[in-house]
Amino acid sequence: MAGKKKEVQLQAVITNQSQWDEMLLTKGVTVIDVYQAWCGPCKAVINLFRKLKNEHGEDDLLHFAVAEADSIVTLQTFRDKCEPVFLFCVDGKIIALVRGTNAPLLSKTVIELLEEERKILAGEIERPEVQELVFLEEKESEVYIEESQLDEGVIYTVAIIKPDAIADGRVEEIKQKITEAGFGIAAEEEKTLTEEQVRDFYSRNIEQPDFEDFVTFMTGGPSHILIVSKPKEVTDTVPQWKELGKSDEDISAEPQPEKPNSLQEVLESENMLNLCDVEDSVEDASRQLAFFFPDFGKKKIGQNVEKTLALIRPSLLKERRNSILKRIKDDGFTIAMQREIVLTEEQARQFYKEHENEDFFPTLLEHMTSGPTLALALIRENAVQHWRDLLGPKTLEEAKEKSPASLRSEYAVDSVPLNQLHGSASPGEAEKELGFFFPVEHTLAVIKPTAVKEHKDNILQKVTNAGFIVSQMKETNFTHEMATQFYKTHEGKPFFDQLVNYMSEGPSMIMILTKENAVEDWRQLMGPTDPDVAKESSPDSLRAQFAQDILRNAVHGSSNKEHALKSIEYVLERLI
Repeated sequence: MAGKKKEVQLQAVITNQSQWDEMLLTKGVTVIDVYQAWCGPCKAVINLFRKLKNEHGEDDLLHFAVAEADSIVTLQTFRDKCEPVFLFCVDGKIIALVRGTNAPLLSKTVIELLEEERKILAGEIERPEVQELVFLEEKESEVYIEESQLDEGVIYTVAIIKPDAIADGRVEEIKQKITEAGFGIAAEEEKTLTEEQVRDFYSRNIEQPDFEDFVTFMTGGPSHILIVSKPKEVTDTVPQWKELGKSDEDISAEPQPEKPNSLQEVLESENMLNLCDVEDSVEDASRQLAFFFPDFGKKKIGQNVEKTLALIRPSLLKERRNSILKRIKDDGFTIAMQREIVLTEEQARQFYKEHENEDFFPTLLEHMTSGPTLALALIRENAVQHWRDLLGPKTLEEAKEKSPASLRSEYAVDSVPLNQLHGSASPGEAEKELGFFFPVEHTLAVIKPTAVKEHKDNILQKVTNAGFIVSQMKETNFTHEMATQFYKTHEGKPFFDQLVNYMSEGPSMIMILTKENAVEDWRQLMGPTDPDVAKESSPDSLRAQFAQDILRNAVHGSSNKEHALKSIEYVLERLI
């Protein structure tokens, strides 16, 4: 049987100094995404790089790579940095650098270097003398952010609400305008700034004639400092707000205002620029994060924190589930995500396609489709290698003979001739395998009327802290008809009329949330439907903390992926 055509890997993976040195010998132009092991390469540029490769890579002179700063001596300057960095290698030298996912600048740099290299190789021009970049250690404060709070597709910035705005009671109003515009508030603190802090944050204004008076004003009372987050770009998978729920005729007849791209635009549009100042420079914002919030997430991050995939296969899951999960936690792993799934034969073949020519493949297929498998995303320092070390040899015979204390030996199932535990072979494989079991998803979330009125900011804060990106958000009123249609799956149940009446009595906040495993993670964050049950079984859940009763239980969420897709389609067409 003919196999499927194998997709060519776009980016070479560089994880040590020898691989880096080998990359320098590559002919042509190589674009290197320098990443941190704990957060992985930048996914936001993949489509751009693939487009550049398709349009300009016909002569095999354009190459892309990802390089792990943590394990390459040359890149030690870039370790523990929040902002993406892209290096450009030509003729064995790093000659250019781009900070941040600046698509136009990345494209321009690639095309210009590629055109020049082609002319050089064709003998049309001499190779110019180019000074290789020297990477110097930066003196400014490092920024440490928890993985659950930092996303490579999110920009963080610092905003300061001034003392007079606090005195006038404007803080909640300003925060509401910020969150309604699609931004998240990752952290906040009210404090009286020191003279040093004021001079540092407002250093760009130091030459202003009234700067000293301004310093006195800013240190004369408390300010409210915010870490504000926003996705770097909105993908085509979720439409822009201005396009939602409108026919072509509606759109042409009713001009739609563009959604603000920056926090500065939000404040300007709301006439609040004199009440709140923003650091819009990405590099300065990173420095200010460390300056104002030096302990923000610091204790959770280690230099080599990474994710790996673990699979507990059907027989072990059925017989010793609790035991193996306890062992995983005892060995220092955090279970970031989990998913129980019965693989179809097609899914099993796809995941294990590298083994399809092995003698054991039919037995593996049969076993992996025989019942539920538990997929786990595990996090800890050096997670990939540590999990593989615990697993031991792949074959049961070798595990029992050479490594009897290994997990594969200890948790072998006598009636099954296969080991019962899987682990990713490398950080690159871990990313690919995690994407197989935990693809990035969208789910619909609704903050219900009572919770909007009383707890909206707190709920939005917890959404951000849980690692969700708020792809779209709008406060809107359900009409009775809309609420009836939205909850039509409950029609005929005793509580249906009461639910519809409640949902149409005031504004709700509708959100489209995005992250890996979004549907299930949002359901876990919400907690059980009954707040009394939630307080017992999930005391940290939203319903345990903010719900009043089963009817006014604070939040709503899609029950599964199919329901999420239908719900998102419905709200985009009718409620926005």
